[in-house]
Amino acid sequence: MDQSNLEIELAESITSAIVGDLWDKANKILETYPDSPIVVNASNLTFIDISGVAFLSDLQTRFRTPGAEITIIGLKPSLAELIPPAPVETAPNNMGREINFFERVGHTTKEMLVYVGSVARFIKECVLVFKLGISRRKNINWATVTNIATKAGADAVPIILLIGFLMGVIIAFEIGLVAQQFGAVLFVADGIGISMFRELGPLMTAIVFAGRTGAAFAAEIGTQKVNEEINALRTFGISPVEFLVIPRIYASVLVLPLLTVLANIIGVLGGALVLLKFDISFVQYYHQLLNSLSVWDLAFGLIKATTFGFIIAVIGCERGLATGQGSTSVGLAATSAVVSSIIWIVVIDGFFTVLLT
Repeated sequence: MDQSNLEIELAESITSAIVGDLWDKANKILETYPDSPIVVNASNLTFIDISGVAFLSDLQTRFRTPGAEITIIGLKPSLAELIPPAPVETAPNNMGREINFFERVGHTTKEMLVYVGSVARFIKECVLVFKLGISRRKNINWATVTNIATKAGADAVPIILLIGFLMGVIIAFEIGLVAQQFGAVLFVADGIGISMFRELGPLMTAIVFAGRTGAAFAAEIGTQKVNEEINALRTFGISPVEFLVIPRIYASVLVLPLLTVLANIIGVLGGALVLLKFDISFVQYYHQLLNSLSVWDLAFGLIKATTFGFIIAVIGCERGLATGQGSTSVGLAATSAVVSSIIWIVVIDGFFTVLLT
């Protein structure tokens, strides 16, 4: 090394046999001159193995204070191609000041719009694949749809029944205590029926479905993405959307309305049991329920449930296909699928309530 110019001159070859000592010497020099620029002269270098590549890459990407960078000169083009390029660091324009509230809102809004755009493009791709399947008269693999529906629907029946029953009990008990003061306990049946069939039945079922099945879709497809199975499908000319996504959308759209009906029925039954405490018989409850409900109430809830099933499947599959590398990415994809699905469920529920009520 030339201490006057702070230049490190490399030998003709860097191999695993000498790279350890070379690394120690380089680190000592860098620590001794932390604020001085250092030139690495590689004009004599003719051979490096993988350890040499790691050594030069470390020197090239080593963080140094401004004005004290490490520069590699004289490296032959054939060897330079082996070294990963150093990342280009740009100083942020907002250095030295905090990002204010409105800037945070702007950045968050921009990210949300970008994500909404990606979901919209994915939905468009699913629709195109669906139309292409119809035009080619391809039969749906109902065995796959049935297997997915069993895991997503039949296995979820116990928790749906539990949630639906507790919702009916809670609504009946809370409204019944208030209605009892006015002698209007019988009309609690109206509130139970309308709230379960139009709002809480589809909404609570969709939230449970998103947490249970939407995350499963994202994790399954994400794992396949990490294991390069998605690339294997594309290699064989098979569309991942057609092979993986469309069956899950069919299963969700078919299963979620059925689960919603179960939640509605068990919720109404739970409310009837509570109203026995307020001296309302099953016969009175039944007739009042029939007088308060219409076919539109049931249809309204089922339309929402079908829409929720579609959006949960789309988001779960889209998050799975967007999974990065590593097991951590699979967990993040599943978490993102659940959070995004719940947000979309609430937004769509508000949309239906405002425009169609």
